[in-house]
Amino acid sequence: MGKGVWDYFWELVGEALGVGLAMVGAVLAGALSGWLVDEKIFHGKTSPWFTIIGFALGAAGGIKNVFYFQKRMSKDREEK
Repeated sequence: MGKGVWDYFWELVGEALGVGLAMVGAVLAGALSGWLVDEKIFHGKTSPWFTIIGFALGAAGGIKNVFYFQKRMSKDREEK
């Protein structure tokens, strides 16, 4: 395997890690934000509703990130 193949391999690994981290990070940020609203603002009276809402919004943001990365990768491939 030449240097070009390894460069392409690591580029793909980097893109895959970026997509995964963006998805997990968005879900965790949403769930944590919802939990903070539940526990710190409403003192647990609304628990677990804001946590669930935050989780759902984080999942939606994560899915949006996946589509963003897919669009960017296809644009990069068209340019090459």
